[in-house]
Amino acid sequence: MASRHHGKWPIILILVVIAVGVEWYVQNRREQPAKPPTATTSPATTTAARPDSVHLLLGNPSDATADPTHRDNYLMIKPYYALSYNNSKGTANWVSWRVVAADLGDAPRQPSFDPDTQLPYGFVRIVHRDYSGSGFDRGHLCPHADRDATAAMSASTFVMTNIIPQAPNVNEKAWARLESYSRRQVRRHHRLYIVSGPIGVGGRGLDGIRQTIAGGKVTVPSACWKIITIVPEAGGDDDLAKITADTRVIAIIMPNDNDQVGDQWSGYRTSVAEIERQTGYRFFDRLPADVAAALKQKVDKVRIASEQPFPRPTYDESGDRAAALESADVR
Repeated sequence: MASRHHGKWPIILILVVIAVGVEWYVQNRREQPAKPPTATTSPATTTAARPDSVHLLLGNPSDATADPTHRDNYLMIKPYYALSYNNSKGTANWVSWRVVAADLGDAPRQPSFDPDTQLPYGFVRIVHRDYSGSGFDRGHLCPHADRDATAAMSASTFVMTNIIPQAPNVNEKAWARLESYSRRQVRRHHRLYIVSGPIGVGGRGLDGIRQTIAGGKVTVPSACWKIITIVPEAGGDDDLAKITADTRVIAIIMPNDNDQVGDQWSGYRTSVAEIERQTGYRFFDRLPADVAAALKQKVDKVRIASEQPFPRPTYDESGDRAAALESADVR
């Protein structure tokens, strides 16, 4: 009888070892954080960093990366522009894009704005209604009319990661006029490299000063900035090689203030160096150091011949501000 019990011990030990192993595996799995669903990549967007993206030809101002753990400096490279997204603010840090003649057309505007479904799992997705009744416009950074050659290009700009809260008199007056002036340079046989974004916290809309909207999900900037580098169309496709210390650069810092801003934008011209100072970003880092240094110190002095008002926008049935007449080339 004793020998039979003795023979069972190896089997019992094996069963104990297996049980301990299973328990360890189960506990270890429980302690691991749940893996978020893998973000899918559609033809509309890729978040893989591509240093050769035409939209980042002059550099990546904040050294944004496509690492989703960097939620407040998350790089998204789309077919028609690139951006650094700030999840805490619910807006882009900056959007960067190139404009050439082939980008311009007469495709219609999209009637509403879409959440960006390409944001990684766990990011806050801002939606169209988050701006409703806020006293601020849904202000494009990369404008619809810079991408209206086709309906698909136009629709790509109606994504909330490309939008910031802009005071109506900024969005519909001076900022719109600056956008229109920029497109005229394209029609005059130039290519543009543009980067734009918000600065600070607290803007004045229709209903006074607000720090945030959408229940705190979206930060209202105190100002909006833009840098436009104007390169001749002629001379081949190597636009970096065309940029010299004499290249025209328009840098703007415009208050996000409905009471302060009117039709004129030219008075808000400043230097790229000043935008760097206020944002902490670095521009022109793919240019030779001497050329970049010279361009950063310049303040554009070209006389702006006409800054006449655009027709005022209409309202849709919901009370939201609709676009100004397309014939005015507002965006």
